Amino acid sequence: MDDGRRDEGTAAQRPKGQRLYAAALGRILRHLCDHGPATISALAEIAQVSRPTVQRALTELEQLGLAAEAHPLAVPMGRPARTWGAAPAEQLVLAIDVRRGESAVQVRRLTGPPLVEETLDHDPLRTRAAGDAFAPGLLAAIGEVLDRHGIDRAQILETAIGVSGIVDDDGTVLVSIHLPELTRVPLAALAASTLGLTSVQVENDMNLRALGELRTGAARGLGTFLYLTNHQFHRPAVVIDGRPWHGAHRGVGEGDVLSATGVLPATLTHGGRTERYFDVARLIDDGELPEDWVPVLHERLAAVIAVLSYALDPEAVLVHGGPLTTSPSALADLEQRVVGLLRAPGAPRVLAASPGEDHTIVGALSIALRQALGRVLQVEDPPLPDLH
Repeated sequence: MDDGRRDEGTAAQRPKGQRLYAAALGRILRHLCDHGPATISALAEIAQVSRPTVQRALTELEQLGLAAEAHPLAVPMGRPARTWGAAPAEQLVLAIDVRRGESAVQVRRLTGPPLVEETLDHDPLRTRAAGDAFAPGLLAAIGEVLDRHGIDRAQILETAIGVSGIVDDDGTVLVSIHLPELTRVPLAALAASTLGLTSVQVENDMNLRALGELRTGAARGLGTFLYLTNHQFHRPAVVIDGRPWHGAHRGVGEGDVLSATGVLPATLTHGGRTERYFDVARLIDDGELPEDWVPVLHERLAAVIAVLSYALDPEAVLVHGGPLTTSPSALADLEQRVVGLLRAPGAPRVLAASPGEDHTIVGALSIALRQALGRVLQVEDPPLPDLH
């Protein structure tokens, strides 16, 4: 079986005509994945290319195992129209979200729904393999999941792993406060050797969550935005032109620098009481935050947003938190405070981020699919299928 890899130079090196054709190829495949079978005429209109170009694209997608002729479409008069749809590709991507107490694992075809969706509890792994052995033990358990589902490693074109902490560009976890067992672990290289994978990327989980929001959540249609949790907002994820911004040393937003430097106080005062900020903010997720603390919390969060917006000028800021602090009225109050602090012609919109942790795995899938499809189709930034 052809694994989909073509040696035709990078997408940017191809002549302009070939790049335009490759872009149309990507649009055609995305439509077939998201909307089902379509005729040549319909695809020509969708991709804004000629019918012969669509026929060429369909032939190539068939050869790659990504498309196949489907059932004819009945028409009022004459012969039924031929249609093509996405084929269940043999090429796969693997996404892993390593959380504090568990890891989510998902294997997906380049076309179609997931093949594997499992969650591994870390407690048994820590009992069997603590400290330096935790990462190898976790990867071994993930390998058992792949074996149980009959996943051929040679078919996995790309793998993306999300972790908490600062990640070097070679996939080494430089430091992880929430998962200290991963600190200084060359996770990308270890995953490649342990699982027999050819291409592995490791990314900070907050960055992946922001990318997940961009793909399927509140950030759809945005180019530049910030993602903040209102209980740990000193660690923002920054997305610029649809890509996470890591900075020169891969440490953007890591560490409580704003409080440590005195730019923002580490405490909140209300009703004659002074409390550590994080002691108050933790109550958000627990649903125990008294409502009269919300304006106090918003005053601090608005200051953080104003400082970051002064430097980055984002289109929007996504705030993740409990319903008490992300309701329409609460967000309107927060946005008004930000506008008052910036005193600029424009201020970012303040939006509620999506609940739950699924957007981290969606972000990992986005990275893996973009790399895999880009290589298969020879498209520099391929349009991705819907990941719902």
